[in-house]
Amino acid sequence: MIQTDMDQDNWLLEDDALLAAKEHFEKIFGNDDFCAVLVEADNIFTPEVLTGIQKLGAELVEKVPFADDVVSLTDFEFTFGTQEGIEIIDLVPEPVPTSPEELAKIKTMAMSKPALKNKIVSEDGRYAWIALRMRLIPDKWAENNSEENPEMAVGRIFKEVVGQEKYRFLNPKTTGLPVINIDKRAFLARETPKLFGISIILTILILAVSLRSATGVVFPLLTAVSAIVIVFGFQGFLGIVFDPSMTFIPVFLSLAVSIGYSIHIFNFFEREFPKNGQRRNTLLHAIEETGWPLLFSALTTIVALLSFLLVPIRPIRWIGVSAACLVGVTYILVIVLLPSLLSFGKDRKPHAVYTPKSGRLIERWMDKLGNKVLLRPKTTITLFILIVAICLIGITKFEVSFDYVRTMGLRIPYIARLNYIGNTPVGSIYAYDVAIEFPDPEAARDPENLKKFDRLVAEVKAFPMTKKVSSLLDIVKDLNQVVNDGDPSFYRIPDNREMIAQLLLLYENTGGVEVEKWVDYDYQRLRLMVEIANPDSKEINRELRLIRERSKECFPDAKVLFIGSISQFAVMMDYVTWGQVRSFLTSLVLIGILMSIVFGSIKTGLIAMIPNIAPALVVGGIMGFANIPLDIMTVTIMPMLLGLAVDDTIHFINHSQLEYSRTGSYAESTRRVFSTVGVALFLTSMVLTLNFSAYLASLAKVYVSMGILIPAGILAALAADYFVTPVLLNYFRPFPRKAQEGAGKPERQVVTAPEFPDDTTT
Repeated sequence: MIQTDMDQDNWLLEDDALLAAKEHFEKIFGNDDFCAVLVEADNIFTPEVLTGIQKLGAELVEKVPFADDVVSLTDFEFTFGTQEGIEIIDLVPEPVPTSPEELAKIKTMAMSKPALKNKIVSEDGRYAWIALRMRLIPDKWAENNSEENPEMAVGRIFKEVVGQEKYRFLNPKTTGLPVINIDKRAFLARETPKLFGISIILTILILAVSLRSATGVVFPLLTAVSAIVIVFGFQGFLGIVFDPSMTFIPVFLSLAVSIGYSIHIFNFFEREFPKNGQRRNTLLHAIEETGWPLLFSALTTIVALLSFLLVPIRPIRWIGVSAACLVGVTYILVIVLLPSLLSFGKDRKPHAVYTPKSGRLIERWMDKLGNKVLLRPKTTITLFILIVAICLIGITKFEVSFDYVRTMGLRIPYIARLNYIGNTPVGSIYAYDVAIEFPDPEAARDPENLKKFDRLVAEVKAFPMTKKVSSLLDIVKDLNQVVNDGDPSFYRIPDNREMIAQLLLLYENTGGVEVEKWVDYDYQRLRLMVEIANPDSKEINRELRLIRERSKECFPDAKVLFIGSISQFAVMMDYVTWGQVRSFLTSLVLIGILMSIVFGSIKTGLIAMIPNIAPALVVGGIMGFANIPLDIMTVTIMPMLLGLAVDDTIHFINHSQLEYSRTGSYAESTRRVFSTVGVALFLTSMVLTLNFSAYLASLAKVYVSMGILIPAGILAALAADYFVTPVLLNYFRPFPRKAQEGAGKPERQVVTAPEFPDDTTT
């Protein structure tokens, strides 16, 4: 029932202006997607290689769904002059000639055409390019949901045809978005189970070590798996479609949250059950003590995750909603299912003299930390401010990127292949189109407009990211040269409209059809296709802005449209950048308001938010200094960490408030908080850290980065709660003062780590 979709066109919302521009473009010029093959040989101009290219192109057109035509060395409109005008022929006849003289002539003719040289065949004769252009794929492609998505079918069949044994001698390497989507899906099908399995193993280990019981291992895992099945099951029934590469975060977050919540209940139950021996009463007490903090933790996490709805990109929104649902379902299951499972069993005889289950090392550490954390408040705050300053410097250095090579890394075979293709003279990975729409028909035949367009194209050619450009200019210039006896000086735009019109009419009467790809029937719209290899996101954004500016200068009355994967990535860069800011600030404000309401004090709410900025600052700083880009995956980290970090703060402040109401002393309440929830906070943070550390085993750089960034953020949150939160509480003293029996009036003073009995726990 679960449906997946890896088409990046579906990342944008239905009312997005870019999708409207794409739809307008496709009505005029057709599909802008393509699949391509890089052919590599010692010498392309041999009968065997040319025959292979010829047969491969024909088979691709025949078998690949929605195939339109092939552009290659053997499928190219080659024009030459005759006494009657011009003639269009296939550069490579069928059958392919075998004599060295004829093959040398073919090579000379190919190198004479700028539209072929280093575009379709490399100058050294070692590389050739086969591009399969696609027809439009209908929007309603399937009446039956079980039918294969046509984008995926195109990529799959294309790879199957090219991968046949009979074409292996061509050393073919495939590219194009449909192909990349197939490779991506295959990679994720291997990577997801591996990382999830590692996460499960690490989770079992930490639960076994920390809780030391079979139920402590089985019940949290059962809860997490149940939540995942429920949420994804409902999505299947509702027909919700998602990108499978985005499932990592909701699934891993659900697993981590389930175990974190379970640890709080288990920790309380294991500490209290030996005291009274009554299972039912202990469970009720556990829910009374932990249920409210867990509920508020879940709510704040859900608020942070729902802030992803402010990013106008479908996968990001899906992550936010799915993860929020998983957190909500997980909370319900933990509160309802876990106590029910723990209720099975017999009561025990209470210990006559209860000693906390541990003189365990971690609990002794918590006792020492609780005694010493308030001793040097100025040093703590100074270090906190210093770290914040360093992180802010790092944040100014990070940038947005959607480059496959940079985000995924060359350890992944298909990314390494794409990188190799992009570094050859004829290969490209990405492309974008620029459409110039004039207000009047026939404007595209005006020589002045074409010359302005030529200057624009020349500037685009000089861009650092540009690999190849294609447009109507290639055809018009070539025709002008051909009718002038092949004189290279005539490879230019004619000076008068009549000459341009005659050339194009002659071309059409001779059977030429390629012009339809680059200008509309009314000669009102021009198309420029720009192919690039390995883009730099910042540079691409600059180049696209420059094209828009130059186009408006040349054609002030014309409309300028950008279409294609790169222009889409550029738009999403802005969405991600500002969406990240809006999402984080919105969740920060909403969570601050919620905490102020719940704790009954604006001061307490603000104090609670200060240490929770630490994870976002640390993550941003690391990203900047380590040159980790902000992309479709890493953009989710900061708001998600804010929701997770608040969980620990809620437990810490809630218990601090409770203990203060009992003791009237901030120092004593801090010591008791470390004794009661300090261990649970440490264990839940370790679970989260180890859970997301499974990403480090991935081949993908983006997942490895998340395996570093998320644990770093979680540990930063834990450190802030351990060291900054108690200092802030002690300094600002936000809790209402109450007269306590036997407790003196609280005083603001330096704490000198008094000795307390080991059994003072609750």
